[in-house]
Amino acid sequence: MPVIRTIKPSLLSLALLFSSIATAAAIIPMPAEQRSALGIEVTPLTTSSANTVLEVNAQVMLPPASVRVVAAPADGLITTLLHQTGETVKAGDKVASLSSPDVVEAQRQYLQARLKYQLAADNAARDQRLADQGLIAKNTWLLTQNDVKLAQADQEAAIATLRLLGVKPGSESAEITLTAPISGWILETMVEPGQRVEAPAALVKIGNLRQLSLEIPLTPAQAKDVQAGQTVTIRDSQLSGTVRALQPALDNAQNVIVRADITQEDSTTLHPGQTVKVTLQSSSNAGEAAASIPTSGLVWSGDQAYVFTESAEGFIPTAVKIVQQNNTQATISGLPADSRIATKGVAALKAKWQEAEE
Repeated sequence: MPVIRTIKPSLLSLALLFSSIATAAAIIPMPAEQRSALGIEVTPLTTSSANTVLEVNAQVMLPPASVRVVAAPADGLITTLLHQTGETVKAGDKVASLSSPDVVEAQRQYLQARLKYQLAADNAARDQRLADQGLIAKNTWLLTQNDVKLAQADQEAAIATLRLLGVKPGSESAEITLTAPISGWILETMVEPGQRVEAPAALVKIGNLRQLSLEIPLTPAQAKDVQAGQTVTIRDSQLSGTVRALQPALDNAQNVIVRADITQEDSTTLHPGQTVKVTLQSSSNAGEAAASIPTSGLVWSGDQAYVFTESAEGFIPTAVKIVQQNNTQATISGLPADSRIATKGVAALKAKWQEAEE
């Protein structure tokens, strides 16, 4: 037992000693005269919310859901083309017309089906009267009723074919009128008047420029703080959108592509292919204090960024998180709001830090 009492205080003393050494090593002593000689200057942090600090370039895209194609419903000849690329159309506006022999054939089949239906209906009415008088068997009348249903189905199929072609049943014209399925801009015309086409060749492409998307390239480090549902704001405008998805694979530039949906009331504000500045709200930084500092205040140890925070005894190397960085400024988080950091003479501080670690 006496031996145990002697060992326990010794272990406690060693633990306190090592803790003291570690704390001392973390502080770089810096008297005022030495600080002046090394040209060290400090700057107080100016903190702000880190909710919307990620500002990057984005490209405006037209999503597939905002594009409609007017196609040829039958083989034929383009007789008129009423709009050119860049013009606006409303849903239901005529955009092109097509003359097709298929319309003549479809009208012939419709007329034939209609005559057969009328004949079957007349026969069924006659057989019903005869069956009621007992002059023919009831089964005969049932057979003629079945003929009526078959003829009616053929007529309805012929009418549906004409409607798919875009013509009215019984019309004497062989021309098909093609209309805009949505309101928007003519993105592309793929034919010319007088050109022969085959079904289902694309003739005109129309885009709804009110429903657009953004493709935002981010580094993997930036993308880890972004998720679906976050807000995207376009700089110098009142437009904002919502992140829809993140592309799981990297592109050729080793970026993660973030896609966002955006709606604009005025379809002339943004255009597909346009490059804009956007601000992303970072989910992991929501509510966390952040500060913008000169990049000259940053030092690196491996992949970790540090700043030198001022204390009563000198400076303390403090790990920080880089939220955003360019050539001159960096937005960081992870420091108390009242921190003061070295922004000049940082190279001298780093050298003393390395000497202390050795």
